[in-house]
Amino acid sequence: MTTILKATVLAILTLGCHQLYADIEIEAKLIEASPDISVTTDLTPLNQLKGVDLLSAPRVAVKPGTKAKIQITREFAIDGQEPIHVGIELEITAEQTPAGLSYIAKYKLTEFEGFGDIEGKRRPIFQTTTIPFNGSTQDNVPILIDAGSKHDTTKKRYIHLTIKKV
Repeated sequence: MTTILKATVLAILTLGCHQLYADIEIEAKLIEASPDISVTTDLTPLNQLKGVDLLSAPRVAVKPGTKAKIQITREFAIDGQEPIHVGIELEITAEQTPAGLSYIAKYKLTEFEGFGDIEGKRRPIFQTTTIPFNGSTQDNVPILIDAGSKHDTTKKRYIHLTIKKV
């Protein structure tokens, strides 16, 4: 009887360790909505509203502690230079903890501002905003990030971020 009990405890410990090293899935839904619409982490009622669009929903699975990079961008090519990624980039590293999931992230928004005269030449101008953030969440509980653009005042952008164990 003692042997069976030891085997059961070992099996439970093994399952617990397996869950500890399971993959983590990160999904970043990019939502655009009219400024008069109140966007929350519950997307169900938003799906039925006019003026709300799901623009992109990239998803990536990583091992705990591995940095994931999600880009919702387009390339702006400039002669003789590396292309500029215009749009949203999200870098995130998530870890499993006994209390849930913790994350360290960096949100970066790069916008094309237009053309300007720089050193006597007409050149494109870009504005980049970078916001680091971190915290903890429960498995599959969404986080809402304001990803607004200063150019388009008719729409607000949000990232609906979900981190979960898989």
